[in-house]
Amino acid sequence: MPSSLIPHLKHQMKIIIKHLHHTPSTSLTALIERQLGELGKTRQIDEARVVIERRLEASPPFSVSAHLVTPGPDVFAEAADHTLRAAWQKVMGQLEARIGQRHEKRARRGRITNKTAPQQQLAPSDTRS
Repeated sequence: MPSSLIPHLKHQMKIIIKHLHHTPSTSLTALIERQLGELGKTRQIDEARVVIERRLEASPPFSVSAHLVTPGPDVFAEAADHTLRAAWQKVMGQLEARIGQRHEKRARRGRITNKTAPQQQLAPSDTRS
């Protein structure tokens, strides 16, 4: 069960990738680590657990699931496809959408901090003497 640490400013994300019934690909592992690192820039992720499985008797044969441990509710995603990369891209799309939904929900509630809010340009104040 390979794992790696990706620094996120002062925080590190632990990534655990588990492969079932297939030989791990270094290029796919590098892609997963890179994309999770990018996703970690938008939301703090303490740990990412990814399970990649080849189901010998199923169609589509490849299944990918991800569990992101974050402050607050964790984020889950799962997808299946005929290739590993396509299944992973579906999972990434789901993760990005769910994190985006959370960000929008927090914004509607007015809980976005300066750290997570986009920078807004302030108009010069009108000062009269």
